[in-house]
Amino acid sequence: MKKTIRFTIFLSIILILLSLIIPPRGTVDPGEIEPLLPASQITDDTVKILFIGDVMAHQRQLETALISGGDASNPNDYDFSSYFKYIKPLFDSADFVVANMEYPTGVTPFSGYPIFSAPSSLDIEARNSGIDLFLKANNHLVDKGKAGMDSTRIILQREGIAYTGFYAGEEEEYRCNPYIDTIGGICVAIINFTYGLNGFQVPEPYIVNMMDTTQIRGLVERAIERGAEFIIATPHWGEEYQLNESATQRRWRDSLYRYGVNAIVGTHPHVVQHCEYDTLHATAYSLGNFISNMSIAYGQIGMVYELRLKRRPDSTIALLPPKIDYWWCARTNKLERNYTVVPIMEYIDKKEEFKEGQYEKMVREWNAIVKHFGIDTTGKRIKYIYD
Repeated sequence: MKKTIRFTIFLSIILILLSLIIPPRGTVDPGEIEPLLPASQITDDTVKILFIGDVMAHQRQLETALISGGDASNPNDYDFSSYFKYIKPLFDSADFVVANMEYPTGVTPFSGYPIFSAPSSLDIEARNSGIDLFLKANNHLVDKGKAGMDSTRIILQREGIAYTGFYAGEEEEYRCNPYIDTIGGICVAIINFTYGLNGFQVPEPYIVNMMDTTQIRGLVERAIERGAEFIIATPHWGEEYQLNESATQRRWRDSLYRYGVNAIVGTHPHVVQHCEYDTLHATAYSLGNFISNMSIAYGQIGMVYELRLKRRPDSTIALLPPKIDYWWCARTNKLERNYTVVPIMEYIDKKEEFKEGQYEKMVREWNAIVKHFGIDTTGKRIKYIYD
């Protein structure tokens, strides 16, 4: 009996050792995989597509940006250089940068909430800082009517700034919608649409991407027909000032993924909301504000969301876990004279640089966000705990 037991143990050890040496049936050494594309078309580099939330132009922002003695109707007399100066190195490290630019441009007198109109110098500063694509399908797009849409389109095209979400007629819509570009060797489509326009009607001949199931499904199909390998939906949706996504957002999420979308990056609530990731899909329900004059609870915390893609040896696209950072919008004279945005984790120990209780507000709201979303801040980098 003891011999039988010893033999069984000896045989088990042999089998375990063999399993460590011989790969199981059906596995292949990655070095033996034959690429489906020529080696010259395959890259091992991670493609980084970075998103920031709402860039706004409230009245106080305009007043602060106007240079001393400047003409308020002259777009060149505004200085927005502080807005993106701290995040520019992060923009430079990405392959592509996308922002929700929540205002029409160019109609004077320039104005803030509730009827926005920003000087072209803000668009130019954003472009020069490294933002590659402006999302324009949002509820403030038609604030200045046809004149605002005309001037916005003229300025963006004159300055060579790529944008998406609205189009001057059917021909332009068919040609330019959705936005498609090759980013790091991957053909990416970005579909931008909004839940509404604050009650304004779209002036002819313009077309705006709306939150319509038939239209959005058609745009996904069009993106696939035009060769898109990865499709990102950027909806302007949800309930304002709510940290939790709505049931409507979740239903739309399910529909978008069923249509063929690969990732969703949302805006509009003016506060950050949950993120989800499961290797096949990535969802950021709301990025919150990037820069604005809002001082509501959590309205100065914005998410900087980085989608990371990689081409596999079989030419398919792998979606890696997104990288998430949080930034604080310091209003006028709270950190600097003008508005600026800084990374929270880098400034959490710099109390001496803030003024008038701004540091205490940042820490209080940041701690609440960390608790609400289950963010791990024990290391030097933020780790988001996905649901």
